[in-house]
Amino acid sequence: MKRLILSFILIFGMLSICNCQTTNNKGVLTVKLIGFRNDKGQTCVSLFDHAKGFPGKYKSAYRITHSAIKGKQVSIEFSDLPFGFYAVSVLHDENMNNKLETSFIGIPKEGCGASNNPKSFLGPPSFEVSKFELKSNNKTIEIVLKYW
Repeated sequence: MKRLILSFILIFGMLSICNCQTTNNKGVLTVKLIGFRNDKGQTCVSLFDHAKGFPGKYKSAYRITHSAIKGKQVSIEFSDLPFGFYAVSVLHDENMNNKLETSFIGIPKEGCGASNNPKSFLGPPSFEVSKFELKSNNKTIEIVLKYW
């Protein structure tokens, strides 16, 4: 009888350990965008899980979404994201052509931004300065759009 009880304890103990290891290590990222100069056009939000292509090569992004702008702000939600490191880049696509308009010397004519709101003087921010870690079920970040 003792062996039977001990066997049940071991089996249920092993099952509980297995259940702990198979928990859903995924979360929801909410990106709040503020500082739009107007509600014209749309916003393009790109979520990167690697440095390649960040911030402007949108086809390299892990996920991308577009949204209308209301009240000079937007809130985007990325769900079912595996825990890990990410960076977000944002474009205020005022003319809705899905690309960043720049002057002949490369200065953006439309608003843009990145996670962690990095200061960038000569060129776009890097993935390293823009990355953050998603390690809980819910995380919210805020990005302030910049215009030059």
